[in-house]
This record gives sequence, C-alpha cells and structure tokens, in this order.
Amino acid sequence: MTRDSAHPYRMERLNAQILQELAMALARDVKDPRLQMVTVVGVECARDLSEAKVRVSSLGDERQREASLRTLRGMEGYLRHLLGQRLENLRRVPRLNFRLDGSIAHGVRVGVILNELGQGGGQDGA
Repeated sequence: MTRDSAHPYRMERLNAQILQELAMALARDVKDPRLQMVTVVGVECARDLSEAKVRVSSLGDERQREASLRTLRGMEGYLRHLLGQRLENLRRVPRLNFRLDGSIAHGVRVGVILNELGQGGGQDGA
C-alpha cells in the first residue's frame, strides 16, 4: 500500500490549505496595485511537493493579466516564505508555478452576452 492510498484526502486538504493561505496573503500581505484584481482559483501540488501549479484569474485586458502574472512570478520567493511560516507542518514548501486561468473572465463575458440577448429579446417582443 502506497503512502498516498493510505491518506487519499491528504493532497486535497493540502491543496485547499495552500489556496486559502495564498488568497489571504494576496489580500492582506501584498500591497502591489497590479495584484488588486487577482484571485487564486485552484492549486494542484505534485505528490512529492516539489511544485504546486497555482491557477489565478485576473480581470482586465490581456496586457494587465500578463503584468499580474509576471508580478506573481516575481513574488514567488516571498509567497513561499509566507507559506512556510503559516504551514508549519510542511517539511518542504513547493515551488509555485503561477498560471492564468480564464474561467472567471470567460464567465463574465458570457454573462454580459446573455444580458444583452435578454435585453434585445425583451425589446423585440414589445
């Protein structure tokens, strides 16, 4: 029996805890204005905790989203340090690999389109 099969929910709990701590760090500890509209959407740690893929969503145009991503990547060391302090039970804090996730921006676009269709449909029926 492998270690992961003995504790099937350990990685899920760890991913959720890292997500929560990163979200709190971005809200409370990071004062960079380029990261005001950044949301941590998901975290997936490797089994050996060498790396964590962190999916973030950022509102704004493509240039602003790329600037937010560059800023996060530049702050990786600081954010890992904060995680190390807050997650005391971890022997090893994973490297943070930030990636843009377009799901929230896509949802906003779909909502705008649906609202426009709803307003247009109401006018045609009157």
